[in-house]
Amino acid sequence: MVLAGEDRNDRLCLRVLLEDLCPEMRGRLVEIGDSVRLHQATDANLQARAETLARKVRARAARESADVACVFVHEDLDRIDGEDVPAVRERVQKALGSALGNAHYALAVSEVEAWLLLFPEALTALVSAWSLPSRYRGRDTGRIPDPKRILTEEVSGTGRRYRESDAPGVLEHAARLDLLPRPVGRNRSFDRLRADVAECCAHHL
Repeated sequence: MVLAGEDRNDRLCLRVLLEDLCPEMRGRLVEIGDSVRLHQATDANLQARAETLARKVRARAARESADVACVFVHEDLDRIDGEDVPAVRERVQKALGSALGNAHYALAVSEVEAWLLLFPEALTALVSAWSLPSRYRGRDTGRIPDPKRILTEEVSGTGRRYRESDAPGVLEHAARLDLLPRPVGRNRSFDRLRADVAECCAHHL
């Protein structure tokens, strides 16, 4: 199992989610440390970037003397959900599938912080003073503008401010509290990831 993402925090988030949603992945995940930039790539260089990632995946597998079951690649969309988002994801998914085979593209809409808003209990579990305002509960978090600002200004309040490095910790608490199967609200990119993990877990491990 190989995972890749934009940065270390994103990879840690993805690791937490994969290992909780599919316990069979524990102890089998390895990371590609290079930053991933795919959804904004031009048609001319998207496949080349996918092939570069594929070479790194194969090299890592060779070092581990292991076969690659599935590859999960995380990237933030950096804008709210919209009608064109499935096509944006599918374009990259097709390139990754061509280069890697069993690859799954986790395009977080609008960013991983939008996923965190689905788990208000986990936010409070990480920092007891944090609280998600009721107007954001039960929402489609992919359509909430600037979820990072909501976390740093409204959830944090006057206490310790949210930092990007807190994201894996929030998800760890969500996993520990068994919240991942029952998000408060919806986000179709998070639902897509759960479906992809279930597919890999059932058919490729």
